[in-house]
Order: sequence, then C-alpha cells, then structure tokens
Amino acid sequence: MDAKTRFSTQIVGGLPLIAAYLEELEIGRIVNEVVPWEGDVRLGTLVEVLILNRLLHPQGLYSIGTWATGASVTDYYKLTAEQLNDDRLGRALERLEKYGPAVQVPLVLGVIKKFRLRVTQVHYDISNAELYGAYQRQLARFKAVENAKASLSGARPPQPAYGHTKSGRKNMKQIQFGLNIVRDGAVPVGLLPLDGNAAEAPTHLENLRLLDLILPKGKRLYMADSKADTPETLLTIKASDGEFVCTGVLSPQLKQEYLRLKGELKDVDYYPKSQAHLPPEERDQYKVAERPQKLEGYVDGRLVRLKYRVIFAWSEAKARQQAQTRERHLAKIREEFEAVERNLNKYTLKTEEQIVRRLESARSKYVAGALFGYELKTAKGQFRLKWWIDKKAQNEQEALDGAYVLKTNLPKGVYSAGQVLKEYKEQIHIERRFGDLKGPLAVTPMFLEKPERIGGLLYILVWALMVMALMERAVRRNLKGKPMYGIYPENRPSPAPTGRAILKCFADLCIVIMKRRGEIHRRLSELSPVQQKLVKLLDLPPNSLRGFKRQCTDSG
Repeated sequence: MDAKTRFSTQIVGGLPLIAAYLEELEIGRIVNEVVPWEGDVRLGTLVEVLILNRLLHPQGLYSIGTWATGASVTDYYKLTAEQLNDDRLGRALERLEKYGPAVQVPLVLGVIKKFRLRVTQVHYDISNAELYGAYQRQLARFKAVENAKASLSGARPPQPAYGHTKSGRKNMKQIQFGLNIVRDGAVPVGLLPLDGNAAEAPTHLENLRLLDLILPKGKRLYMADSKADTPETLLTIKASDGEFVCTGVLSPQLKQEYLRLKGELKDVDYYPKSQAHLPPEERDQYKVAERPQKLEGYVDGRLVRLKYRVIFAWSEAKARQQAQTRERHLAKIREEFEAVERNLNKYTLKTEEQIVRRLESARSKYVAGALFGYELKTAKGQFRLKWWIDKKAQNEQEALDGAYVLKTNLPKGVYSAGQVLKEYKEQIHIERRFGDLKGPLAVTPMFLEKPERIGGLLYILVWALMVMALMERAVRRNLKGKPMYGIYPENRPSPAPTGRAILKCFADLCIVIMKRRGEIHRRLSELSPVQQKLVKLLDLPPNSLRGFKRQCTDSG
C-alpha cells in the first residue's frame, strides 16, 4: 500500500441481497426471452433496476438515473445515469404492460419450482391507486372505449376513471388492480390490472381464468370476500373441481335466517393471534352455526350442481365495533338534526327544499341515518320540525351486530365450521400485502400519465413485492417459530420479521472503493452479526454475495 492509494465508501443498502434474489428468479432472462425490445440496454436489466428502486428507495422515472448512480446500481450493471433516462424507462413500462401477462407465467412457475412454493390455497382481492392530475385525455378516451364495451382487462391497459374505493369513498380518480397471493408465505402470484370504475364481482371470473393460465393444474382453494358470492363465480370454481371460502352477502333472507338460528350458535375455539397472550376469559368470543345449501347452473354449456355450506358466524369484536360506530354516527346525525331544529326559519333554512336537503344530507352520511325519521309542517308561514329515532329499526340493527356469513364447499368431515372460520381469517395476509404496496413500495404517487405506463409499473410493483415476500418467507421458515433478535431497537425480539424490516437491517451496508494507480476496486464491507444471521436465514450461500463482490472488483 502506498500514499497514492485512496479509500472511500458508498452505501448500497440491500442491493447485494436483492440482486441475489433477482438472479435466483431469473426475471431479467425471462423478460429478455419473452418481450421483444430494441435498445442498447436490455429490457431485463431495466426491469431489475426498476425493481431495485422500488425495494430500496422508490423514485419517479425522471430521477431514477440519479438515484441509481448514488446507490451504486449503475456500477453494478455497468450503466450510466443517462442510459436510465425517463424516456427509456417509460418505453420499458409500456412494453411490460403489453407483455406482462406472458412474463407472469414462466416467472411464477419458476418460483414454484425453485422455492418449492405451495399454491393450493389462493387469496384474491382488489385494491386501488389514487391518481393526481387532470387526466382529461385519458378520461375522455376511457368514456369512448367504455361506450364501445371494451373487455374487462387484458385487451388494453387499465384506464383512469372515477370510481368507489374499497373504503367507501366516492368519485375517486383511480385505477384498480386485483392481486393473488398464496397462503405459503403470502407470496404474490398473479396481477389483474383493472379500470378505475370496474365492478369487483365480474373480476373474479377473469381472475379464475388468469389462475388457470399461471398455476399448475390441480385442486385449489380459492378465498375471497363477498364479491365472490355470485352464482357464476361459485359454479365456475366447482366446474374446475375447485374449492372456495368466501364471505356471503347478508341478504334480507339470510338476516332472517340468522335471527332464527341465533339461539343455536355454538362457541368455537378461535381467537386472533393478537390476543394469544390474554387469558381465555379476556379473549373475544366467536360463535357459529351452519346450514346446507344447493346451487345449479350452466358453465360453458355444461350443467353444474353445487352443494355448499352456509356458515353463520358471530364475532364479539365485530359486535362491539359496530355498536360503537353506530352510537358515534347517531350522535353526529342527532347533532345535525338539533342544529336544523334550532335554526329553523333562519339563515339558509327558510324553504322546504333547503330544510329537506340539509336533513337528507345528514341522514345519507351513515348507515345509521336510516333510523332517523322526520315530519315537516307549516303553520302561519313558519316551518315546524318533528324528528325521531326508530327504536324498532334500531333494535333490529343491534340484533345483527357481529353477524356475518361464510360460504364454502369444503367437506364438513374434514373442516368443521370453526376450522372454516380459521381458514377465512387468513385473508388478512392479502391486506398486509396491499399495505406493502401502498407503504414501502409506494404504488402512489405514480407521476405517470399514460395508462400503458401505469399498467407496466403495476407489474414492476408486484414483482418487487414477490422478492420482498420470498425474503420474508425464507427468514420466517428458517427461524422455525423462534424470535429474531437485533431487528428491533433495544434488542427486543421479533417473532415474525417482515420483508420491510429485513431490508431495513441492510440500509447501512456499504462498499469500500479503493483507487490505486488508475485502477478502481470495490469490496463489500464486512457484515454485522445481525446481517450475517439474516443472510444465512435468507438461504443465500456466501458465494452469492461474493458474486456481487466479483462484479464490484472489476477494474474500471
């Protein structure tokens, strides 16, 4: 070593780990083989860069080149920031939107084989991504396409449109997407891009066709929410010898049947994992009762007969929450009615139209508004208001607190009603994955205008989520139920490390850059004890990270 040798460091974060997983997935190779592309940078490389960006530090397309330089991604791929300009990346997304479904098939099949992923239980749900900006041309074009009765998805990119969100908000400018995850590790295996105002119920038939294309043949358990409770969906699952568990629509008929069976509800041995530390008497109670049901209809011209179970369930936690919500909403509506009564014949409450509009506005905000009735009379040119709460209707609502319905064709001799309830509660994992997409992977804001680029970015996001989920799955499986120490502050135990927390542990990982006699050498810095343990739990052999070192030790 001489005085002309200079050392510096550069943070790379989780780049070495993610790069190792991308190599294992062979996503770059698959994209290059499946998707036609022209350019001096291969499309598979651009896809890997975009995935790395989402997992490490999500950026708009216009700043990815700058980010990649600072994160040593350009050095890893021997690129320049100029080669990662937003125009090239935007065209890459457009191409991905068109060929994304074709990439999904070999990618998922490869994951199943290499990671021994079990795909016999699939959870499906949809979510949305709110859009910011005018999107006037896209909305106008969507209206024209909609009038032409374009297909639900697949034939065109997801179109921005005004629609309802899953949380109930109305007239949100958005696009939607359906996501399939498997029970094994909550790993995503299928994406279904959807228009912003697409109804959820019809997406299930489209999604079942997608799963038939992506996953190996065999019996599958399909789990979804109440939008799957349509004769077409249930019969289609039965026609392919599949099984299902979904929440049912609590129709007036089922409400009456639930009230008749309420005295027959029996306790089940179930409680949320969050209450495992509580004594049994303090845990929320769950009760169930069931009845058989039949359904028949035609699927692809073939008569299909289905026998399934309707399970009525009651949750103490749900009942408590509904009662609290109703009381809160009743108080807000009552306050509004009292304000109207107090200011009657004053200000903006001088005409019948104004008064009724104000009252109906208050009633329409919440479900509890249906409990309010009123009578408006005039005497000597003055309005008089009489209002009340329908106690009978309120008692009927209270009698249904905590009630919901599950439907399944799982055999009763194998799955008791309580076990079906436990199976359905696993649907929470898909909500957790939506949280990952909207949290660390930053599905919004998109900073994209063209629907084609929005559709392509959705595939990037789901593939990034796949990498994160596989990492999380590997660590949890290898921990074998034991807690992990060193992830949380103060060395507190982590019983189930998340993908987000795992990557955060490598946030300070850096490379050492040595400049000597015109040559540049890069070496990965020494891993901390926690990082070393995580690398082992991630099933990454030492030479996989040395592969990153070899890339970094190239002279240049």
